[in-house]
Amino acid sequence: MSVSSIYYSETGNQEMEKYSVKRILVPMDGSTESFRGLEKAIYFARQCNATITGLYTSQKPTKYGFDNIDDLDSASRKRIDKFMAKSKLLAAQNGISFEQEIIHGSAEKKILDFAIKWKYQLIIIGSKNAGSKDKTFFEGVTNHILEKSQIPVLVVK
Repeated sequence: MSVSSIYYSETGNQEMEKYSVKRILVPMDGSTESFRGLEKAIYFARQCNATITGLYTSQKPTKYGFDNIDDLDSASRKRIDKFMAKSKLLAAQNGISFEQEIIHGSAEKKILDFAIKWKYQLIIIGSKNAGSKDKTFFEGVTNHILEKSQIPVLVVK
């Protein structure tokens, strides 16, 4: 089977439905793990002729709450802009369209809400190896997305 379509069954029976992937969502935090997720997303996007959106979720309270991206402090904004620019360049070098989005709120909820609202067909997320002593915020987010997502999820270790 080619990577250009994923076959799945919601009912678990023998009938399989062809599922075409044209929009891939990659939650990113600038970590090595999130870039591994992006690299795998680029691979899939090339196979499927899909586009990628890199999504950063800010859980840091801003001056006026969680509503306005312009309220992020300048150091945070520079850090986000830097790794998103690196992501866009990596995608472009592989012939893939990359868009970036920044949203505020609880990553666990906001990532899934965003994916559903904008009709993504696949979420690819980087994660550290399970059982690692070095626990990170992203592990909890990954586990939540795996448990709650109605959209196919690929976790890259």
